[in-house]
Amino acid sequence: MDHIPSRRQFLNLLVGAPLAPYALRALEPQATPPSSASEPRVFLAPFNYQGVRLGDGRLKKQYDATRDYFYNLPDDDILKGFRKRVGMPAPGNDMGAWGTEDTGMVFGQWLSGMARMYKATGDTAIRAKAVRLMREWAKTIEPDGTPYYPTWAKELRFSHYAWDKLVCGLVDLYEYGGEKDSLPVLERITDWAMRNLDRTRKVATADDFQGVSPEWYTLSENLYRAYRSTGNGTYRTFGDLWRYDHYWGMFNGKVPLEPAHFHAYSHVNTLSSAAMTYALTGEPEYLQTIVHAYDHFQEVQCYATGGYGPAERLVAPDGELGRSLEREANTFETPCGAWAVFKLGRYLIEFTGEARYGDWMEKLLYNGIGAALPMASAGKTFYYSDYQLGSDTPIASARKDYYWDPYPCCSGTYIQGVADYHNIIYFQGEHSLCVNLFVPSTATWNLDGREIQVEQETAYPESDTVTLTIRLQKSVPFKLGFRVPGWSQGATLSVNGSKLDVLARPGSWATIERAWNAGDRVTIQIPMRLRLVPIDKQHPQRVVLMYGPVVLVQDGRYTQRLTRVPGGGDLSAGITRVGNQLQFRVAAQPESIFRPEWGAFVPFHEAGQGFPYRMYFDLV
Repeated sequence: MDHIPSRRQFLNLLVGAPLAPYALRALEPQATPPSSASEPRVFLAPFNYQGVRLGDGRLKKQYDATRDYFYNLPDDDILKGFRKRVGMPAPGNDMGAWGTEDTGMVFGQWLSGMARMYKATGDTAIRAKAVRLMREWAKTIEPDGTPYYPTWAKELRFSHYAWDKLVCGLVDLYEYGGEKDSLPVLERITDWAMRNLDRTRKVATADDFQGVSPEWYTLSENLYRAYRSTGNGTYRTFGDLWRYDHYWGMFNGKVPLEPAHFHAYSHVNTLSSAAMTYALTGEPEYLQTIVHAYDHFQEVQCYATGGYGPAERLVAPDGELGRSLEREANTFETPCGAWAVFKLGRYLIEFTGEARYGDWMEKLLYNGIGAALPMASAGKTFYYSDYQLGSDTPIASARKDYYWDPYPCCSGTYIQGVADYHNIIYFQGEHSLCVNLFVPSTATWNLDGREIQVEQETAYPESDTVTLTIRLQKSVPFKLGFRVPGWSQGATLSVNGSKLDVLARPGSWATIERAWNAGDRVTIQIPMRLRLVPIDKQHPQRVVLMYGPVVLVQDGRYTQRLTRVPGGGDLSAGITRVGNQLQFRVAAQPESIFRPEWGAFVPFHEAGQGFPYRMYFDLV
């Protein structure tokens, strides 16, 4: 067993790490990674699911509905396949489709999501369910350590994928749920994996877009997390085996940059393994990997929603993203894709201190997982977002619907992604608190033994104003930073009604440093406007309409699509907001090119199941 700091020491390291000089000011040039391996510097740390509560609002409603959905799944149904496989009494109903033989493909993720929910909210009932499921499932592990073995996986083709999720769930039960009984189970299934998992580690290709053993390259992250949590060096050694040098090398100059047609979600998810490799080794190439990969995805892979990967594949930088709208309805693998980005963005903020990495999180908060249909009966899960161009008449063909099979992979990342809301709103440094996302919430922060509470009130993005109230026992000096969204212009800050002269450059932290008193109120105004965003460089006229961070879609029941905009691009001349919600209507005006038959625009997150819409338009 290697020596590492205790869990408490590690958290103290995160919380107490010095803040980069640039980290709480306007964006400056990218920090140069260290030239040699060393203990990596933590600039800003997440709250690690503790001390943040969601306030009333749309995201809180989604969280509550997700929690209740998974809590109310019968234990016997979830466990039936595992018990049946080993000849135990197996009451309950078959889960169907992906869970027909057992729920091994998503079981670990469900444990993970429940453990994180408990840590975030103190929900003892959801913790008890997760622990009960883990203990009952552990009884079905065979004497040789085989944790699951449905007949369709006899050749171990899917074993890497499901095993990684089980590791995540067991680590989270220990780390976030305080459940020590998960550790012996983790040791048993790891011993099995070390003896049985295929070591081929074939890299993805255009023909085999996941590699011969799907997603083997995501294993390092959770194994390294197991090592961090337990100090057991076996996990680190085993994690070293699954580094994805070929793909990671594309972003640090060691391998030509040719990721086109690789599996999209898992090739973002593996970047979290690169991030954890950097966390353990301090080798600058791994930080360089995730920084350059992020930039590549923004330039080549991403739609305006933050989604990526038409038909689950990465694209070539030749306009393929724009062309995909002509043929693909399975445009973005939503819960899985959002979950991977939330993790990557969190690591990037942690290891660089830069605010710009919150922009991708924000896009997916409102247009990705936050725009997903809710979990529905019989395992119905929202899987793909649909951005396709479709036809003009009689109604648009793009619409949201549930995946055709119950309980697919996205049912696993759905609960994890929604639980993650608690861990991406605020970040903390030495004597500094940074607001990454503008969400009704409260952060309780301990600074040098003094409890500070920051309550965030906002109707953002319906409103452009965010108000924070500081609550503490006596005056305390610290820095309060706010991410200025990269799309914004003219953001302002004021304290107790007095406007401040603070640099608020898009893509940076705008900060206030002062001695704070109980009851101080900070107001942030981020002006929003309608704008058109092209899909890629090769299709500058193929655009989406956005308002702030929100993608708007045309009500597809109208027969005509948007094809022109006023001269000079003043969209407000023809598209007006109706009421306090993000509802917009095309106004017919004298000599205006706008026509009433172009109808209404609504936020993508408000489009319900089966509602026809148009997202992207070709302007002429």
